[in-house]
Amino acid sequence: MGTAERRLEILKYLCKVRKATMPQLAGLFGVSTRTIQRDILELQAAFHVPLQIRCGKYDGGIYVIGNYSFDRAYMHDDELILLSKIQELVKDQLTDKENALLSQIIKIYTKTA
Repeated sequence: MGTAERRLEILKYLCKVRKATMPQLAGLFGVSTRTIQRDILELQAAFHVPLQIRCGKYDGGIYVIGNYSFDRAYMHDDELILLSKIQELVKDQLTDKENALLSQIIKIYTKTA
């Protein structure tokens, strides 16, 4: 994975989880924490991604500020509620595999708090 691709994946990951530590990101992407620091600084400077870096043992990490999302990789709450209602209505008509897939889709497109 190249630098640009890694930075894009870091951004996608942060938008999904909303907070991560440098060591977590370093482990996830197989690079050093110093490389992650450079990546985060580049995301902030070049792409104006609203990230906040906090130091501290308990609340330290990289936070995505506000409702920023790199792309619309998440559904709105009303969309997820509708999809869940539809799943409930048709669950008896779907196979176990189809129900599991629909549940997975709902989970993937739910923004974590």
